Amino acid sequence: MREEPAVSEQDAIELLTDLVSTPSVSPEIPGGTGEAAMAAKVAAYAEACGADVVFQEALPGRANVVGTLAGDAGAPVLMLEAHMDTVALGAMTRGHKPRLDDAGLLHGRGACDTKGSLAAMMLTLRRVSRESVRPCTLVLAATVDEETGSTGADTLAASAVTADGAIVGEPTSLEIVRAHRGGRFWKITTAGKSAHSSRPDLGVNAIYHMSDVIQVLREEFTRRLTGRWHPLCGDSTFSAGTIRAGTSFNVVPDHCELVFDRRFLPDEALEDVDAELDEVLDIARQRFPGLKVKAEPEVVAGSLDTPEEAGVVQALMAACEAVTGRAAIAGAPYGSDAASLAAVGIPSVLCGPGDIAVAHSEDEWVPVAEVVQASEVYYAAWRHFAGMEAS
Repeated sequence: MREEPAVSEQDAIELLTDLVSTPSVSPEIPGGTGEAAMAAKVAAYAEACGADVVFQEALPGRANVVGTLAGDAGAPVLMLEAHMDTVALGAMTRGHKPRLDDAGLLHGRGACDTKGSLAAMMLTLRRVSRESVRPCTLVLAATVDEETGSTGADTLAASAVTADGAIVGEPTSLEIVRAHRGGRFWKITTAGKSAHSSRPDLGVNAIYHMSDVIQVLREEFTRRLTGRWHPLCGDSTFSAGTIRAGTSFNVVPDHCELVFDRRFLPDEALEDVDAELDEVLDIARQRFPGLKVKAEPEVVAGSLDTPEEAGVVQALMAACEAVTGRAAIAGAPYGSDAASLAAVGIPSVLCGPGDIAVAHSEDEWVPVAEVVQASEVYYAAWRHFAGMEAS
């Protein structure tokens, strides 16, 4: 097999600059542009590499892009997956005007989460396209809606596209994340009775009822989750995210909503997580007679726990060792598209350039040198996955 020159930093700068310059804020976020422009660019790039490209509509007007470079008959299939959507600009003033600083950091919305990974994967696709022999099929999947629900990954997982292993691009600083927590989110509501605030005795204040519920939630989950721990993912946690109630300062509110967040460990079953909340709300009802409270599940994000002996983990470990000199296995407290792929039997792992600490921040950036390294790692992993020695 002939050798290809390593990806240059200029290649990475040009491609990543183009991707960051293309707004792809989730349309679920006010003012969001959606991923259509990004999808068009990824598709054009993949087609130029000779890949067979298909669009998968996951939501109206929002489609995944899947490009495949076929290998020999019966060859194993390695998938590289990264999401195209980003969070809103927030306080960023130059979010879609990327800037390269003197330290080699490229700044802009999505640079870290996760256009740096996507750029590295696209460069890997180009490099593999130049190989005259391909004993491993390579699939590049660019998905929608990761930031607000992973519908794109769910659509990909349910499609005819499959793989023997998947590397999902997230900012892991090129550590190999084989396990992460899952997330369950509920809308908890309390009901009361409206009245004029000058006569609160004629009403039932739903905010006060929610205050009672929050008290029990904090007490019970603090007690119950103490000691629940995973060696890679850390603690099992809970958090109150948003609360909404009231129509005016002079009206006793008859309705209050709380979004409650539970991040659970890979060894915690979703049905047990749901049942535990029911138990805690029953305790609240018993403690506060007359309390009207209910919980509706809003979103679930699956957990991940891919065995270290899985082929994709081993290939990635060998690749990281060859390219960076170290292969660090880690876990993550957040969720990812990898859970959707793992749920349908595709062993999956996270690995990508950038630091999760700057994702979604007012100054998001990614080291260009790390994007280049990521591309080298993905390419070496492709070779190892095929049973070849890495270049």
